[in-house]
Amino acid sequence: MTDFIRVYDNALSAEFCNKFMQTFDESPHLAQGQTSGGVDLSKKVSQDLYLNNHPEYQSQLREIEQATSKYLFEYIEEHYFMMLGAFGLNVYHPQTGQPVNLTMDNFEEIGKPQLPILTQQLFRLGPIQAQKYPVNKGGYPYWHSEVYPQLHHNEALHRVLLFMFYLNDVEDGGETEFFYQNKKLAPKQGSMVIAPSYFTHTHRGNMPLSNDKYILTSWVLFQRAERLYGAPPQNATA
Repeated sequence: MTDFIRVYDNALSAEFCNKFMQTFDESPHLAQGQTSGGVDLSKKVSQDLYLNNHPEYQSQLREIEQATSKYLFEYIEEHYFMMLGAFGLNVYHPQTGQPVNLTMDNFEEIGKPQLPILTQQLFRLGPIQAQKYPVNKGGYPYWHSEVYPQLHHNEALHRVLLFMFYLNDVEDGGETEFFYQNKKLAPKQGSMVIAPSYFTHTHRGNMPLSNDKYILTSWVLFQRAERLYGAPPQNATA
């Protein structure tokens, strides 16, 4: 039985990772890391950088998003019920042009060739955060998952997958530890981790003991219902 945790080595180049760590350390936009409840140093100690908020990081964002898309397609191809189980998809057959229900039996023939466009229609990437966990101080030791209700917009309820890129090796400590899977992942430069966002993959980030730890992280979310199905009709007013 799969544990649904995948690690893709060399997803980002060492050159990109090294340059980005320098960019991070020189950034004037660093902020104290937050949990779902805001800043709480008993749960998380990090410096965070929200790349989407600052135009000077657009070129780095494009490279990160390209790498994310590549391995997201691989992940969905392996775990296609992420798509089929959530949506009753009716698609056009790539050879005949006729509409057909997409199922596990015809996914290889019909779904796989259309995977990039289906993924873009059904899912979206969340904002990318860069995070630094200082040696012997930083970490996210609180066991947590990524899906929870929020006031006003409930974006976190749309999260399907978490992902992160390790920007550097950490020889001692700094593992991403998954509770139910009894699994620890040691940070390895350039590697990408993808896993489900829900409580089944409750996890924590252990304190780095040998050197600082740098990561990039975000989520894969469902598109909002208004985009998938259209905005609901407005109530008529007198």
